[in-house]
Amino acid sequence: MFGFLCKTLGRSATDVRNSFFFLEVASVVLIRGLSSSSKKISKAADKQKQKCLVNRRESPPKTASSSAFPQVHSHSESPKGTPPPVVGFLKNHGFSDAQISKLITSLPRLVSCDPEQTLLPKIEFFNSIGITGPDFTRILTQNPNLWIRSIDKRLAPCYDFIKSVVFSEDRAVASLKMAPRMLQSDMQTNIAPNIASLRKFGATQPVVSFLVSCHPTLLLRAKANFEKHVREALDMGFDPKTSAFVHALRMFVGTTELTQERKKAVFRRFGWSDDEILSALKTNPMFLTISEKKISDGLDFLMNKMGWQRDAIARVPMVLCYSLNKRVIPRCSVVQVLQSEGLSHEDDFCLSSVLIPPEKVFLARFVTKYEEQAPQLLNVYKGKLDVRE
Repeated sequence: MFGFLCKTLGRSATDVRNSFFFLEVASVVLIRGLSSSSKKISKAADKQKQKCLVNRRESPPKTASSSAFPQVHSHSESPKGTPPPVVGFLKNHGFSDAQISKLITSLPRLVSCDPEQTLLPKIEFFNSIGITGPDFTRILTQNPNLWIRSIDKRLAPCYDFIKSVVFSEDRAVASLKMAPRMLQSDMQTNIAPNIASLRKFGATQPVVSFLVSCHPTLLLRAKANFEKHVREALDMGFDPKTSAFVHALRMFVGTTELTQERKKAVFRRFGWSDDEILSALKTNPMFLTISEKKISDGLDFLMNKMGWQRDAIARVPMVLCYSLNKRVIPRCSVVQVLQSEGLSHEDDFCLSSVLIPPEKVFLARFVTKYEEQAPQLLNVYKGKLDVRE
């Protein structure tokens, strides 16, 4: 058959093996060869086939903005001008044309598989553990190799292991949705050693469960690298029995030592001491993952324009992570109006009460409550009215 294909294409065996052209034409020739024994092709099907061939000759090349799905047809078209069975099967199970195109491009062998034997068992497995709908199609599109992983040897053992760590089916599913790459990992070789490291250094079961269910991507790091970050968190004084320890791990994983020092330097320029920076870090280290510019802009606004002191910010450093334009400035503008009108006591304007609450709570506490005395507050909050007006 290979010699026949080479002769048909008029190319050397080496060229054929090394070219995508071979893959495209070979698939068509093989499919046609397998179907040539059929003696019941209808006239309507013949006409449709000829129409598709004419369209393919006459249609201009697809541009980058064209739909990706028709490109799948051109590589895996059946003799009757219809997509292979796997395409219809995937569509029937919720996959979009774009997702199907991405899947077949990433894993071409899907085109020739038997959907009922190869794909259906995977779908049934994921559905059985609670991964369905958009979550399922997203995970399998982004991780196409899961289609060819053994349920008994890889997928089920992975799920069972995660469930044994977090003691909950729902948490296990949540973990896999956030880090589906774990399903491609050997639990005992890659994931279990990192969990053992956490316990070795004193992490309690609630902390381990919190990390696995809420921040599972941390576990995908090599054991030596993961343990290095665990030691860094301990050296900075984080207690492995608290959730802050997990956030410290996230910060160390997401930033280099050089980056951390550059960001600390920004605080020093605003008069912060190393002890004040460390105090803020121990409260919530994630603020050190934002950009230097965002830190600088946030400190400038909160300290220089609003007058909050360093210790006030150090108690709730996560306020630096909020959007200045969408959250911080609108709320602080309301506070400025209330202060100028003498409508509220200064104690009401601590950072935690102004910036931390969800929008509904903030509006009830600082806008709706004073709508009779200061009807302009809502427009000020929405940015439709300048504070000076």
